[in-house]
Amino acid sequence: MAIDERTSLPHETEPEAPAPIVTVVPIDEPEIAAAERRIERALPFAIALPAVVLTYWTVDILAPALPAIQDDLALSAAGTGLVFSLLFLGRLVANIPAAFLVDRTGAAVTAAAGGALLTLGSLGAALAGSGGMLFPARILQGVGISLLVTASLRSILRAKPGQGAAMTYFGFAATIGGVFGLQSGGYLTERFSWRAVFVLCMGLAAVLTVSIFLARGARVTAPNEATKKAHTEITAAGTAASLRSVLPALLFNFLVFFNYSIWVALPLYTERRFGASAEDNANLLLVITIMHLVAAFPAGRAIRTWGGQPILIVGLLVAIAGTLLVLPVPSINWLAIPLVLYGAGMVAASTAGSDIVLQRAGLSGRAVGMVRLSSDLGLVVGPYVTGALSDAFGYRTPFLALPIVTVGAVILALRDRSPDLGATRV
Repeated sequence: MAIDERTSLPHETEPEAPAPIVTVVPIDEPEIAAAERRIERALPFAIALPAVVLTYWTVDILAPALPAIQDDLALSAAGTGLVFSLLFLGRLVANIPAAFLVDRTGAAVTAAAGGALLTLGSLGAALAGSGGMLFPARILQGVGISLLVTASLRSILRAKPGQGAAMTYFGFAATIGGVFGLQSGGYLTERFSWRAVFVLCMGLAAVLTVSIFLARGARVTAPNEATKKAHTEITAAGTAASLRSVLPALLFNFLVFFNYSIWVALPLYTERRFGASAEDNANLLLVITIMHLVAAFPAGRAIRTWGGQPILIVGLLVAIAGTLLVLPVPSINWLAIPLVLYGAGMVAASTAGSDIVLQRAGLSGRAVGMVRLSSDLGLVVGPYVTGALSDAFGYRTPFLALPIVTVGAVILALRDRSPDLGATRV
């Protein structure tokens, strides 16, 4: 899930005071804002990019294992949703400290600390004998992931400051990590147990920690002049929009990411309806991941052509159709069709919703923080509420409730009369 936007970041060794700068980052990653104190200890690009792959490997690996965790630890559906969402709570609370550490101690030290915390969290999760032990371990994993991604993204931005370059590299690496995570999570759960998923996370985190620590003194090549000249700095024009126009946009973004709780609802439903294995669920979720990769650039072009609000509405309607079509399918193989629709609609809606927030909040550092807050809150609240609905009314309920919530978002978007400031240029 990524904002199809680009980052303006001046060369970090320039001595003069920077002009107003906007840093735009993927939705699910923290803001890395340029500060007065320039950081020189960035990770080499050859380390930072693989670090993103390995980090996102540990993010998406758990989803196929959720039904097995629920059965083994005797969790309710709401508790199972917490297992998923508490990682995002850890990321949410660590965003500001992570940005502070990168600026004060350097990317290498911050990333190594994040790798160590991810290792400890994964060890605690692998040894957890109850939900009460697993929950804090997941939060600790989220804190470590926040530090890792913040440091890696900052380093990629420094190495590839040209317009669109950094986000293209980052989005590609994150998606590859997600593919590895889903496939390995399904395989390990099916062949061994859900604990093997966290053992692999621990191994990946240890590799990250050691490799980043050893690379802390490596020389980082500065971008050349041609690359810097190709980079178009994005500045905020005029005064940021009023809070009255920003609040609806924040609500749009929250509801879009609330709808991503299908990542919890789908594995629990398919196990009971079709007897799906962990590998089956991994392949189903992979359909959504691949659609995010395929539809990301067309969604960005559509936003630049027609603006964010129409694409937000169309994306939500397509996602609603995909969600509703999950229930009537006669067999597990037919689920690929509604999931293609859901994935395509969600990448358009998430990109457009975040772009609207950024535009209305004046393309400022505060705007990026608003995107982060609204999206992470959706990822924390949505899975828990979805699980609670499954406990109370059955595992089919989320696929009826989520479209109702999404229809509410569509109505809000249609009624919103705030000026469309246009899409961010890519």
